[in-house]
Amino acid sequence: MPSWLAFSAIWLILPLGTTQGETSPYFADWGVIGGRPQEPTCVDIPQNMPLCSGIDYDKMRLPNLLEHDTLKEAQQQAGYWVPLLNLRCHPNTQLFLCSLFTPVCLESPIYPCRSLCEAVRRGCESRMQTYSFPWPDMLNCDKFPLDNDMCITVQHRGSPG
Repeated sequence: MPSWLAFSAIWLILPLGTTQGETSPYFADWGVIGGRPQEPTCVDIPQNMPLCSGIDYDKMRLPNLLEHDTLKEAQQQAGYWVPLLNLRCHPNTQLFLCSLFTPVCLESPIYPCRSLCEAVRRGCESRMQTYSFPWPDMLNCDKFPLDNDMCITVQHRGSPG
């Protein structure tokens, strides 16, 4: 199957956001289950999670920063983003996506900086639009912290992806 066709097929089933006024399931309060806040746990990043293979750490925080509260849910949703990674539209695409899907396991979460989101968006949005896919609301860069906060910044690496 041509890569653009696979990319299109996967993005058709990816929840891209909501209309104005609706709440996306990604922003629902999954942190409260049974009336009690769910404590974050550290789990091994699965070897069969290609979006984040080869990153520099092996434990992730659950719930993740997209409020996936099970490893199965995080794996499934992360799989939809592999085609974007394969487009090699920005060298920090994997860093950005994995900071959300497989956040490093620390006591407090560390979000990607707004500048990282904006850099990846600038590099990838036009490629996504080529396949008729808008930049999703769940990755709205305005919701991420500014660089002067504790956050993950753009990394200057040589290889795209």
